[in-house]
Amino acid sequence: MDSSQSVGSWRELGSHFGTAVVLAGGVLVGAVNIYLAASLLPTAVADIGGERLYAWNMTVFLIAQVVATMLVSRALARSGGIGSYLLGFGVFAAGSVLCAASPAMPVLLVGRGVQGLGAGLLIGLGFALIHSALPRHLWVRGSALISAMFGLGNFVGPALGGLFAQFGSWRLAFVVLALASVMLAALVPRVLPGSDRTGGGKRFRWRCARCCLSSGLQAW
Repeated sequence: MDSSQSVGSWRELGSHFGTAVVLAGGVLVGAVNIYLAASLLPTAVADIGGERLYAWNMTVFLIAQVVATMLVSRALARSGGIGSYLLGFGVFAAGSVLCAASPAMPVLLVGRGVQGLGAGLLIGLGFALIHSALPRHLWVRGSALISAMFGLGNFVGPALGGLFAQFGSWRLAFVVLALASVMLAALVPRVLPGSDRTGGGKRFRWRCARCCLSSGLQAW
């Protein structure tokens, strides 16, 4: 059998475009946020102060992200794929809005922690639901696409962060993240299977945690 056919093609993955967008998009918003926030922090500190708490922004986000990644299997067992994804996007959007509205650094830290919880769920779900959301022969392509989102975040995050910082619009950057989360959440009920309650997240949670930590340490 032709190995390219046994793992499916990128064109075939394109026929599941909506599903791929949700799976990869959830990982991308979390990956972009790491580098976006790192680029925006100097501008935010100049606006609301809190220099002594500067380093905690990344620490709080990463801790919350890794903890949430470990809870993916439990979320899937209780809420299924659709419910878990809606929860992840909702929490991430709420954290982004809180960051955008922060009047002081302690509030921003709380928002970053909430963002981290949402991002951890989304990253874990992206890997955990490949097997139920895509045909078997597209699992390899789907995993490659999702993994590539970490690399894409390395470019998109700093570029967007620098752009918003240039114009002093660090709050608007978090609003954009919230809007992107809402738009992706709107796709979830349309493209994901509705009856998935599985422990699949357990298989990938350590892998996702390592990805979260490595990406965060690079940004730090």
